Amino acid sequence: MPAVLRLFIDWFLSPKPLLAAALTSVFVVSAIGVAYSAHETRNMYRDLQQLEKSHDDLEHEYEKLLLEQSAWADYTRLNELAFKELEMQAPEADDLVVLR
Repeated sequence: MPAVLRLFIDWFLSPKPLLAAALTSVFVVSAIGVAYSAHETRNMYRDLQQLEKSHDDLEHEYEKLLLEQSAWADYTRLNELAFKELEMQAPEADDLVVLR
């Protein structure tokens, strides 16, 4: 075996290059993990923004429905429906009976 090759093998198998290779591997894996974590964080934040917008839209729709419900249940509207559609009438004063 040539001396240069022998020196390279001895150097490569010494603890220093192995430690450097191990640290480099750990560094690369850590960098990939940080990049992946940042990517996932951005995706989750985007999803959160979409869910918050959907929540706000649903809240707005709910408020509109509550307003519509109160309009449908208004006393004057119900009174008008009772007179027109059900042909109901207010009782005459003589027809009222007061119980005590």
